[in-house]
Amino acid sequence: MAEPGSSGLAAAPTRRDAFPGLMIGAMLVASIAHGLAPAFPREAGVLAAWIAGCAVWGRLPRRARIQTGLMLGIGLACIALVAARGLDVEWSDVAGRSLPILTLLAGVAFLRLVYRAEVGGGAGAAAPRGIGPYVRTMLGVHLFGAVINISALVVFADRLARTALLSRREMAMLGRSYSMVAFYSPFIGGVALALGLVPGVRFPALVLGGVALACVGFLVAVVLGRLEEGEAITEFQGYPFRLESLWPPVVLVGAVAAVHWIWPSLPVLLVVALIAPLLAVTALATRVGVAGAARVVARFAVTELPGMSGELSLFLAAGVLGAGLNGLVSAHPSMAPAFALTTATATMALAGIVVLAMAGVHPLVSVTTLVAVALPASPDPTLLAAVCITGWGIGSAAGPYSGINLVLAARGGVSSWVFPRWNAVYSGIMVLAACLVFAGHGALAR
Repeated sequence: MAEPGSSGLAAAPTRRDAFPGLMIGAMLVASIAHGLAPAFPREAGVLAAWIAGCAVWGRLPRRARIQTGLMLGIGLACIALVAARGLDVEWSDVAGRSLPILTLLAGVAFLRLVYRAEVGGGAGAAAPRGIGPYVRTMLGVHLFGAVINISALVVFADRLARTALLSRREMAMLGRSYSMVAFYSPFIGGVALALGLVPGVRFPALVLGGVALACVGFLVAVVLGRLEEGEAITEFQGYPFRLESLWPPVVLVGAVAAVHWIWPSLPVLLVVALIAPLLAVTALATRVGVAGAARVVARFAVTELPGMSGELSLFLAAGVLGAGLNGLVSAHPSMAPAFALTTATATMALAGIVVLAMAGVHPLVSVTTLVAVALPASPDPTLLAAVCITGWGIGSAAGPYSGINLVLAARGGVSSWVFPRWNAVYSGIMVLAACLVFAGHGALAR
């Protein structure tokens, strides 16, 4: 499955990928233009996204092509059933449902330009040892990952691997701590997906619950790490990084909050997609000048934006799947199980997403299906979104095909199928912890 924010499924981009990179850049610019000036045609961004998706198809591993093809096939089959009943099909919704999510992910990708120097700043320092460095390394990969997605995990994993393979302790620590960013960060695919699919979400409440769950998750991860490794954890060599290098997330969050307060009508996804590239370009310009920044950004667009190929294809396909399922439920209401989204049913839905992720089913499929089935009953949108993001986060740690675990498996020399077993206890505890968060949300909502 995709990590919280990056699929991790595609090979490293080359200069031959200039065209899809330019199309992704065009999608970003066109989508922001439409968000700020609705008279600008939305179709321009949609068209650019699908052209890029078709252009990167050959880059995808076989597994990703199968997942994408299945989602597209099921979605189109549902749309065909809807059309067979004589109902109208909104093709603009089918093609462009994932556009806000992809726009955000493309915008956030530019933050890698800022963080390359910041994350790697301690790479030459001596690696500290012990439980303190263990916790600080968890905190570092989490905070950096909350903004620059899986790039932070790659940097930390490569640093810890040094000249040897990652140990089980290191893989478990990195995967668990990084996956928790999906509980609250608006710069990650899981939260972006929830905000894009579920209208009416109270964003502050969603983030508050997610932060609380992440705090519990940190405690759980530290305790499990100690129990699993015993005294060996005192020999853990941590990743040295500078606390002052955390300035970009502080600036970014502050700028997003300020713009959202001044223009509350602008969607959060649009605000983030707009500010992230501006912050990256501004930071670059102060370091290398305007001309140098322009060259770096142009090179990044044509050589690295195509690295979104996995998530680009998956989210486009998920949009078709979601539109098809929504249309099918509307055409055949009896097909959708009638249930109220309560603390109990939300927890059961979350457990189902996690179990399916452990079995290799992409959470994107589970979340999209859940939203399509649940929305007709007019559930609490914030609770529904919370189920989506917690399922994404816990499933990322437990799923064998998550971008997180594919990255770690390659650096640990293990099969990605060991992660469902390694993280089974962690996942079960986190589902129970999420149940408490759901109950708290319900109590506050009354």
